[in-house]
Amino acid sequence: MFYVADRTEMQEIDRLTIEEKGVPGILLMERAAITVLEEINSRLKSINADRKLKCLVVVEGGNNGGDGLALARLLYQQGDIVHVCYINGISRVSDSFSYQLEIAKKIGIQVTDHIIDSDYDVVVDGIFGVGLKRDVAGIWRETIETMNGLGGFKVAIDTPSGVDASTGQIMGCAFKAGMTVTFGLNKRGLIFYPGCEISGEVVVRDIGFAQAEVDRVHPVAYSYNRDDLCMLPGRSDSSNKGTYGKLAVIAGSRDMSGAMTFAAEAAYRMGTGLVKIYTHIDNKEIAGVRIPEAVLMCYSNKDEAEQCARDAVEWSDAILIGPGIGKGDAARSMVEYIMCEAVQTVIADADALNIISEKPDILGRHRGPVIVTPHIGEMSRLTGVAIPDIKKNILEVCKDFSMEYNVVSALKDARTCVSDGRDVYINTSGNNGMSTAGAGDVLAGIIAGLVCTGLGAYEAAKLGVYIHGLAGDMAAEHRGRNAMIARDIVSAISEVIKGAEHDGQQ
Repeated sequence: MFYVADRTEMQEIDRLTIEEKGVPGILLMERAAITVLEEINSRLKSINADRKLKCLVVVEGGNNGGDGLALARLLYQQGDIVHVCYINGISRVSDSFSYQLEIAKKIGIQVTDHIIDSDYDVVVDGIFGVGLKRDVAGIWRETIETMNGLGGFKVAIDTPSGVDASTGQIMGCAFKAGMTVTFGLNKRGLIFYPGCEISGEVVVRDIGFAQAEVDRVHPVAYSYNRDDLCMLPGRSDSSNKGTYGKLAVIAGSRDMSGAMTFAAEAAYRMGTGLVKIYTHIDNKEIAGVRIPEAVLMCYSNKDEAEQCARDAVEWSDAILIGPGIGKGDAARSMVEYIMCEAVQTVIADADALNIISEKPDILGRHRGPVIVTPHIGEMSRLTGVAIPDIKKNILEVCKDFSMEYNVVSALKDARTCVSDGRDVYINTSGNNGMSTAGAGDVLAGIIAGLVCTGLGAYEAAKLGVYIHGLAGDMAAEHRGRNAMIARDIVSAISEVIKGAEHDGQQ
């Protein structure tokens, strides 16, 4: 697990490290410059260490500019050709910047207020960093656009200028980096779209921030890496199918059968002991062929659907409801019964969420843990917030919805966020090949399977989203992003689990 900071959190960590731990800000600046130098050299001088680079470093008068000046000095001292463009558009400059500027001039680095050439090996952005709060305009916009038109290897210090470090939104225009070297912690703006698209390769380097101060600030957001697969529930030699839970999957309708199969098989792949599918009678043969391991109970009208819902509450350890059930009377009856009567964990997905959005009080009446898995459009219907506004503030929307209804929310997008109303998990696994029909049904089944095999609702939702993305990445390796379909993601689940077992993480 690793923290992901926003602008305010990172600035507070910086302040505490300097003011309370006594680490000089100029020392952090020097360390930052050294790490950027190392990353540039490892990419451009790994074959020929004597190669002389022609470098442009563009700075403004804040501490990010000070980092840039320190880097310019190090490049110059190792024999590279260095030109510094100091925009000089702000009236108040930091003391550290002034100190670095004086040194740069004394040792002979050329500093001008404009870009004097177009033929550079390296173009470095040291203009704004994480502190930017308003749109880029005027001379700064003109300079950034000129930088974007240059050739060479583009490097951003900490955060590309023009990217909101907290949201990833583009503030008017932004520097397009091939690599961003960020310090201490990764930043939300480098993970969320569209910021991550223009940040290039993101390298997180330690420059000496005190861990105690990181823990003290305790950033709200975090993400997982493969080490976190150790949270997968283990299996006992002395066990049977009942040991690993009974999952009710209420899915599928007369016109949609695939959703139930994707969800049920994904749950089985996660280790669920027994799955019982509740679906329309027209899906009976399909379920028998596609998921022969599952038990089956069918309905053909509203009364029989209500019987299915009652049976699911009485029989199961967890209930997944919604994939492909439609919005007819039978579906509405099942959703309302499950949401109001179930005491076990309920995973509400797809059509269940669309039904709830028309009668939100249903969600507020839940008796047991609830996980909701909306995509952006479904969350818009649930909250009344416009889709563009959700995209700009996906973390806050996810967190606020969870807090309001006391549920776990997995808000699906290119960067899925999961929250229990207190903190937020930001997912970084997965790829655009997963933008395919049925992928959401697979995710719902994975999460439900983790609940059945022993994880709590919040832990299951977070780890489920991460595993879903890993399976998508494996599917993309095998099939290619354009060609992969939901079945490929289901098939890849076993590879993810097997890999975790092999690595001793389960």
